[in-house]
Amino acid sequence: MNLNEYKKLSHTYKTSWSCVICCSSRRKGGDNSNTPVRSTRAGDSQDAERHSERQDSNITIRNKGNVVTPVSSSEGSRSNETEEDTKQCKLIDAISERELRKSVEFISEAHDDFKLTIDTLDKDNTQLKGANQLLQSTVHGLEDRLNNLEQYLRENNLELHGVPEFLSENLTNVLQQCSKFIGHQLNDGDIVGCVRVAKLNKDSKFPKTIVAKFRSVRCRDEFYSAVYRYNKAHPNDKLNTNHLGIAGEKKPVYVSEHLSLFFKSIHAASRKKAKEAGYKFVWVRNGRIYVRKDSDSSYIYIKNQDSLELIR
Repeated sequence: MNLNEYKKLSHTYKTSWSCVICCSSRRKGGDNSNTPVRSTRAGDSQDAERHSERQDSNITIRNKGNVVTPVSSSEGSRSNETEEDTKQCKLIDAISERELRKSVEFISEAHDDFKLTIDTLDKDNTQLKGANQLLQSTVHGLEDRLNNLEQYLRENNLELHGVPEFLSENLTNVLQQCSKFIGHQLNDGDIVGCVRVAKLNKDSKFPKTIVAKFRSVRCRDEFYSAVYRYNKAHPNDKLNTNHLGIAGEKKPVYVSEHLSLFFKSIHAASRKKAKEAGYKFVWVRNGRIYVRKDSDSSYIYIKNQDSLELIR
C-alpha cells in the first residue's frame, strides 16, 4: 500500500487497522483466524531438511534378539553416564571397605595391646599387693621389736611425778629422803643417775618428771615395792611433798615405772577405755600393761592398739 492509497482510506478503517506484527503478538491470547499465512521460503525448506538429516543421523539401531529398537544418541550418552556413575560408586565402595577394614584392624590391634597392658598391670598389682602386705607385716614386727627394745632400756628406771622444781635442788637427796620416809634403805651406788625430763605437753602446769635410774632391776623393784606398801598402809596419807621435806602446800607424789612414749600412749588409752567399760583395775608391771574388770575376772594383756579392742 502506497501513500496515495492510504490517504484514500476512511478514518474508521485507519483506526481499526493493525499491522501484521501486532496481530501475531495477539495471536497467543485470542483468535488467530485473521493472521496471514506466511509463505514457505526456500531457505526455510533447506533448514528443515538439514534438521531432519541431523535427527536421522542420531538414530542408531540396537538389536535385542529379534527386536529392532531405535535408540537416540542422547539415550546412549545417558547410559554411558549411568555406567560411569556405577563404576565410581563401586570404586568409592571399594575404597570405603578398604578404609573400614584398616580401621577395624587398627582398633583390634589397639584392643589387643590394651588387653595385654591391663593383664600386665593386673599381674604387677597383685604382686605389689603381696609385697605391700609382707612389708606391712615386717614393719609391724620391727615396730614391736623397737618398742620392746626401748622399754627394755628403761627397765631399771622409775618416774617420780609431782615433785616441785627448785633452782638449787639435789634430786639424789630427794630420792634418799623419800626412801628413808617409806622405810627403805638405799645403799651408795644404788642410784646411777637422777634427772628431770622435758614435758610432753609444754602448756602443762605440773612440774617436770624426775627419772631415777637404779643400779639393777632388783634395786628398782625393792624401792617401788616399798612405796606401794606405804601407800597401801596409809590410804589417807599417801606419799606427798611434805614427806620429802618440801615446805608449803601438800601435794601428792606418784611413783611409777618409766614407760616409753609408745607404751605411755597405750597406757593412757587403756585407762580411758577401761573407765568407759567399767573395768576396776589397770596396772603396769615390768613395762607391760594389764587390765582386769573385777577381782574375779582374768586379766587382759594390752600390748598394742589392736589389743584395746579386747576391753569391752
